[in-house]
Amino acid sequence: MRPPCELVQKEYLPSLRANLAMRLHGSGQSQSEIARRMNITQAAVSKYLSQGVKKGSLQNHVDILAEKLVGMMLSDTPQQDMMVKEICRTCMYLRIGSSICKMHRDSLPALGEVKCQICTDLLAGEEKEFTSRGVILRDLQEALLQISITPEFSALIPQVRANLVACGDDAMTPMDVAGVPGRITLVNGRAVALTTPQFGASKHTAKLLLWARSNWPSIQACLGISGTKEIVNAARDSDFGMISLPMPATDPDAISEAAQKLVGSMREFLRFVAIHVPGGIGVEPILYLFGPNAVALADASISLTKKL
Repeated sequence: MRPPCELVQKEYLPSLRANLAMRLHGSGQSQSEIARRMNITQAAVSKYLSQGVKKGSLQNHVDILAEKLVGMMLSDTPQQDMMVKEICRTCMYLRIGSSICKMHRDSLPALGEVKCQICTDLLAGEEKEFTSRGVILRDLQEALLQISITPEFSALIPQVRANLVACGDDAMTPMDVAGVPGRITLVNGRAVALTTPQFGASKHTAKLLLWARSNWPSIQACLGISGTKEIVNAARDSDFGMISLPMPATDPDAISEAAQKLVGSMREFLRFVAIHVPGGIGVEPILYLFGPNAVALADASISLTKKL
């Protein structure tokens, strides 16, 4: 019950912070300025400066990383996400058969006895679950980018806003489906996701995607857009197999139950599927589009805008 994360917390991060503080101090930065740049307290900066940089097996890698991070911190436009990425990249590198791995094995001899390769398996692409989740998130981000740079997509956004979700082959629950927290909204006339995709972010659209996969296993993405007559007709004239519900519905279970009764001959292989949920009193018409992945579905939905 002693994971390598303990060494990261006790050895790697303190060593890196002390190294950064010393380098920034050497460049003429005050303690308060160092604290601001490193997002730590001034008291912590004072402690790191008084302790100095400890020698150890991590030193060479930490020196290289610290030099790179200081350059990023002192740039005109420091990028926090890129700095965190560099810190995590070095950490993962050191955990795959390198210094942190050796330190961890030395602290727990039982790991050496079984020739522990846990970090290698988890971080080097051996775990399909991890790599699959990364692919899904990157696919979603690419799809959202395509949507955001297409001004015409704004015509597809319903009043309740849109959402795009995607999953892998092993998805069983909404927590296995990635979506956009807060949905896709309009900003200056463009469809924009205000936050990055996350797993478990959407329950409503995720449930519909899981239902669709029970009928068409190749489907791995769902997008909810406006269901006006013009948009529905454009989808009919495109590659979407259309299911039109007879009555308005808002609950995903009610929508999937009603749609299941109409699947019929559409159980054959379909690359793209659509469910039209009509509007009613206080209910906006919605069109749910389904496709093989987020990018392909985004491209197909963008093509609808050319037919409006």
